[in-house]
Amino acid sequence: MDDLGKRIKNVTHELKDYIETKLELTLLNFGDQVSYWIGRSIQSLVGYTILIIGLVFGMTALAIYLGEVLDEMWAGYAIVASPFIIIGLILVIVKPKAIVRSIQNQLLAEFINSLDEEDAVKELPSKETSKKERN
Repeated sequence: MDDLGKRIKNVTHELKDYIETKLELTLLNFGDQVSYWIGRSIQSLVGYTILIIGLVFGMTALAIYLGEVLDEMWAGYAIVASPFIIIGLILVIVKPKAIVRSIQNQLLAEFINSLDEEDAVKELPSKETSKKERN
C-alpha cells in the first residue's frame, strides 16, 4: 500500500508539472504572437507613413508645376486632387467587398504562417531535473 501511495503521489506531481508546463507554454506562445504582431504593425506603420509623406510632397510638387504651366495655381491642385477624390468616393459609396475579403484572407494567411513557423521552432526544456529532485 505504501508503494501505491508513492506512485499516486508521483503521478499527481507529474500531472501538476505537466499542467504548469502546458500553461507556461500557452502563455509564452500568446506573448510571442502579441509581440510579433505589435512589431510587425509598428514596422508597417512607419513604412506607410514614410510613403505617404513622400506621396504628399510629390503630389504638392506636381500641383505647383501644373499650376505654373497652366498659369493658374488652383488648376494644378484641382488636377492633382481629382483622382484622389474620385477614388475616395468610389471606395466610400461602392464599398467593394472583394477588397475587404482580400485583406482578410491575406491577414489570416500571415497569421497561420506565423503559427506554423512558431510550432516548428519552439520547444520548452524538459523538467527532468525537478523529477530527479523529488525522488
